[in-house]
Amino acid sequence: MAAPRYKLSIVCPAFEEEEVLPRFHAELCAVLASLENDYDIEILYIDDGSRDGTLDFLRQLAAGDARIRYLSFSRNFGQQAALTAGMEHARGDAVITLDSDLQHPPSLIPALVEQWRKGHDIVLTFREDDPRLSYFKRLSSRAFNAVMRWLSDTPVSSAASDYRLLSRQAVNALLRLHEKHRFLRGMVNWLGFRTTTVAFHPASRGAGVTKYTLRRMLALAVDALLSFSKLPLRLSLLLGLLLIVLGGGFGAVILGRSLGGAEIGGSQLVLIALFLIGGAILCALGIVGEYVGRIYEQVKGRPLYLVKETYPPSLALRQSEPLPPGGHRDAA
Repeated sequence: MAAPRYKLSIVCPAFEEEEVLPRFHAELCAVLASLENDYDIEILYIDDGSRDGTLDFLRQLAAGDARIRYLSFSRNFGQQAALTAGMEHARGDAVITLDSDLQHPPSLIPALVEQWRKGHDIVLTFREDDPRLSYFKRLSSRAFNAVMRWLSDTPVSSAASDYRLLSRQAVNALLRLHEKHRFLRGMVNWLGFRTTTVAFHPASRGAGVTKYTLRRMLALAVDALLSFSKLPLRLSLLLGLLLIVLGGGFGAVILGRSLGGAEIGGSQLVLIALFLIGGAILCALGIVGEYVGRIYEQVKGRPLYLVKETYPPSLALRQSEPLPPGGHRDAA
């Protein structure tokens, strides 16, 4: 009896990548050619609201290759939403996600598949040290690691990437997590399935410029922190206790100096105390406000993304079905 033939889904988000997509697709197909004898393959592109010729190029690809499917968002909803959409629509027994700018080398795919066939449900990739990175980028990565180790029960290395393989079981489990503000690297680590890692050396972009600006990186870091730690909520209590201790200490010093006959500048002390207390209150309110704002976004129940075009048309979710909390459905 012939061994079962598994299906591989390759999910590739793309945002304004018309310059690099031809080269990326050529390299991807060259790598997949070595797997086609053993696996059924589908390639699922997610156009994240591109305003250049990305969608036109995907239409051309889909017209000439039966393995290719695509979704196009109505606007830019972000990489995490695009990756989620790809996993929701992927049909494979294993799902591989990678960026379409060639910084995630397609040549690593056979190694990911090999680890999956050895019994791992999650195969993560880690970037090896890249000497081309700026000092600021290296310093910020170390700071991110330190903060996540200290604050979170689900530590995530800054060297981790969204280039990974998930088994069908892991994909279905991940799609049961309905957070609006998604940090997939942490969510995947939280699942707890059998995991292994594969290292890769990041390549340069094939063309174009990075879409991951400092603002986007900071937003992702905030999502990581607030999604996987409640410690910031406790900082207000810790800060309040610290101010009580400081206030008691100042009071003891003032009392001692007054008993010794020294003249105390009361207005200066009051001003310092006001700054300390006011700053503490505003910091505490800001932290609580971040969490409350995320709760507000979650309970509104808006979808993670909206699709304007799919290929084939049957790929679209049936709009008549109500969306569950979080705006997306579990895979069938």
